[in-house]
Amino acid sequence: MNLLETHDLTKAFGALVVTNAVNLRVAMRERHAVIGPNGAGKTSLLNQLGGQLRPSSGKIVFKGQDITGLAPERICKMGVSRTFQRNNLFPNLSVFENVRLAVQSYRGLSWRFIRSAGASPEMREAVERILDQVNLLARARQTTRDLSYGEQRQLEMGIALACNPELLLLDEPTSGMSPAETERMTELIRSFPASLTIIIVEHDMQVVFALADRITVLTYGRVLASGTPAEITANDEVREAYLGQEGGHERSHA
Repeated sequence: MNLLETHDLTKAFGALVVTNAVNLRVAMRERHAVIGPNGAGKTSLLNQLGGQLRPSSGKIVFKGQDITGLAPERICKMGVSRTFQRNNLFPNLSVFENVRLAVQSYRGLSWRFIRSAGASPEMREAVERILDQVNLLARARQTTRDLSYGEQRQLEMGIALACNPELLLLDEPTSGMSPAETERMTELIRSFPASLTIIIVEHDMQVVFALADRITVLTYGRVLASGTPAEITANDEVREAYLGQEGGHERSHA
């Protein structure tokens, strides 16, 4: 059963078409990587799935429901969460407080009840459970700005998990990381529950092949190929268009 589908999804800015009739199928519990050269439209695709960008035409279906063009908040409430290429944290708050605010926002608690809700055992347990899941429980009282870059990306993962998603969208989760940080992030993503479906845009092919059950390759906003890692590796068109370029390590801000 497919958790997410897109039907001829298209986004154009005037004459520039960044997503061109994309048909994507992501099964429940699948780890699905989206790769492609610079300018392929990968982040634009995620922005449409997450509600940050409204499609020009086509349809996005999540759990059998049409979510095309819905606001990010509504899509999140339905079970879709995401991370971004750049950190989106409160640097002067503690690690605990960053996740607490995310949990409270998801639960719809009024801002005037922040203090009382944050002090409740139930809230504390929920936040600590998430921090443990992203290996930051020991850093809970640390000010966020004092975390390493890799730890800040882990915290972003925790914030994304605060809405208890069924589908997690990851946009370049290892971008800018050292090899050691990249390895830790890969292991963290691998450790997420099997019930969590993941779509990952990633430039590092070692990370992609370590995590992905299926891979979709985009070029110029179109789907060039989609299949298992073995099928993608054996595809001559993909190798010519992408995998052979720069040793398969492109940096995309598409």
